[in-house]
Amino acid sequence: MKNIKVSFDTWVQLLGMVGILGGLVFVGLEMRQTQQIAVAGQVQARTQMQVDRWLTPLEGNLDTYRFWNTNSFEYEDLSEEEKLVANGIHNWKQTMLENNYFQYRAGLFEEEYWEQTKSRIQSWYDVCDLRPPGQAVASFQEYLNSLPDNCAE
Repeated sequence: MKNIKVSFDTWVQLLGMVGILGGLVFVGLEMRQTQQIAVAGQVQARTQMQVDRWLTPLEGNLDTYRFWNTNSFEYEDLSEEEKLVANGIHNWKQTMLENNYFQYRAGLFEEEYWEQTKSRIQSWYDVCDLRPPGQAVASFQEYLNSLPDNCAE
């Protein structure tokens, strides 16, 4: 077997190249994380705009608080105006839950909170009278379609 001698200078160059490659990998990972955070920030900003749109008409109307808990009323007993309020609050909840779903999928939502959110999504989805007909973002709608449908006859 023949021994190949490698000069000290070659070893230094090799270590330098490995260091540069490691640095590039690190920079690439940082850029990916930064992009992920930027996208999540954009989604959060759009969510806030939707939330403002849903909640602004309800400001100053203390009677609307009873519609936050869907167990506190029967939808068919509501007046047309009350149905609008109940629908608005239900749509607001959808916006928030959809945002939580996106944040979870992006890795920005802790598992502990996701477990709690899953039960909230199911509770929200189980309100048959207020369930919107497929108006969710496609990935969230797919998630909703995977849930037990307690409204199906």
